[in-house]
Amino acid sequence: MGIGALAIIAVWALYGFAIKPTQERIRTLERIIPDKQTELAQLRDKSAEYLTLRREFEDIQRRIADQDPTFELLSFLESLIARHRLDAHLGGMKGDPAPAQPGYAETSVTIELKGVSLAQLVRFLAAVESAEVVARVDTLHIRKDPNNSALLASTIQIVNPRPTPTTASAGSF
Repeated sequence: MGIGALAIIAVWALYGFAIKPTQERIRTLERIIPDKQTELAQLRDKSAEYLTLRREFEDIQRRIADQDPTFELLSFLESLIARHRLDAHLGGMKGDPAPAQPGYAETSVTIELKGVSLAQLVRFLAAVESAEVVARVDTLHIRKDPNNSALLASTIQIVNPRPTPTTASAGSF
């Protein structure tokens, strides 16, 4: 009888100190694992997004570094306007050097277009964005042309970033 009672106490102690805590830990893990798998999937998505953005940033840095040092945004835009036959619609063009930022400086050109169709404006903007030079539309204001409500008038500010001399030698922004 003493050995039987001792066996029961040993089984009860084994259950209380080993089996029951293990079962509780398994239930906790079963509850946590789906949340952690969701977090892992989100982390993978963010990692892929980061890598894409990093490649795009490195591409922009390379394009800026490869850009002709004598490049003038104003001249480039004048030729682009002529190529898209927008000369007659040009209300004005003004170049403004923007204040230098740490690592780079921007040249800004503001263009006034009057009496243009939506298709002409979209083609011109697409040409700016897809150009080999690094130029982007910073601001765009579109309104109906006061002289012809079927056409548009717009003010477009286009910027061109350039590395500052210290950045060009360092190779990063």
